[in-house]
Amino acid sequence: MKILISGHNGFLGRHLIRKLKCLKGEYDIDFLTKADFKSNKLTNKISPNDIIFHFAGVNRDINDDVVFEKNNSLNELLLSALVEIKFKGKLLFTSSVQENSGTLYGKAKKNARLKFEEYSNSLGYKFYGIIAPNIFGPFCKPNYNSFIATFSSMLINKKNPSIDNDKEVSLIYVNDFIDEITKILNDDNELKLKKSLIYNYTISEVLIKLNKFNDIYCKYGQIPDVESHFDLCLFNTFRSYINISSFFPRSHKEHNDDRGSFSELSRVFSQGQTSFSITKKGVIRGNHFHTRKIERFSVIRGKAKIELREILSDKKFEFILDGAKPSYIDIPVWHIHNIQNFGDEDLITVFWINEHYNEDTADTYLENV
Repeated sequence: MKILISGHNGFLGRHLIRKLKCLKGEYDIDFLTKADFKSNKLTNKISPNDIIFHFAGVNRDINDDVVFEKNNSLNELLLSALVEIKFKGKLLFTSSVQENSGTLYGKAKKNARLKFEEYSNSLGYKFYGIIAPNIFGPFCKPNYNSFIATFSSMLINKKNPSIDNDKEVSLIYVNDFIDEITKILNDDNELKLKKSLIYNYTISEVLIKLNKFNDIYCKYGQIPDVESHFDLCLFNTFRSYINISSFFPRSHKEHNDDRGSFSELSRVFSQGQTSFSITKKGVIRGNHFHTRKIERFSVIRGKAKIELREILSDKKFEFILDGAKPSYIDIPVWHIHNIQNFGDEDLITVFWINEHYNEDTADTYLENV
């Protein structure tokens, strides 16, 4: 199956690519770049594809008229190319709840969705026009189009967010959104976002939750209550803005007396599972990533090297943890990780994960750091 993605370097595009890496399917993925839209080769780029995910667009500019013109031009170019090649595949376009907000951005989105839908009837391609709520999740650019990204980044960098216009907003987690839209890979039915995946909160209610995460987790290293799906998604989003190299490893507080020592490994406000491993000298465990799990590695004896790398990135993080001074690292979602016995004695590691292990829903995907 040939898949074409516009806006592949954006928030949704990169999450779609991550999702496709997790799916067990043979996908030939190509990307529509800015240069493709400026050339006369656009038709050649889109003609061999079965499915087009069209995310590219302009969200902000100094002038609202420029936002409208750029989005309108981009969509008209794609539409003309679809007409020229008589496209017969599937086209998914993400519009926004701002369609009827009175903004030029919303107007451009609505115009494009209606035109793509109109031409699908005459050309015969399958069109999915998704009016998306406010999408949030890890790696979304702060100070751009997600207040959750902005507030999370500010709190972690010791700044105080303020709210100019508190209102209720509809929210959907990016993993859930991508899970929904990738159903079109194997299904020709109409696509409608499940109501159970859309949450309605005021901006101030979300900020209260983020402030709690900041107090409990960043200051004290405690895992907050993430029993609800929304809170888990929000917490994984929040911690994705932490500077990994400066925040970790974190030391466990040790209490020493003539009997020996005592350390508290984790204090959590949610259910979870605790386990430990004994790793022989030179052995490496892991080389996989998770999309939803919170996972804490605590080294309590021996010496460990822990490596991390975000999916779609070449940048590696490396940490040396020594059981002589017990410490831990929390693994961010979408980060490949491994742990190696880097010393001469057996390595003892205690693992805490926020969910009980289930082989059928293990949320574990193999890839080397």
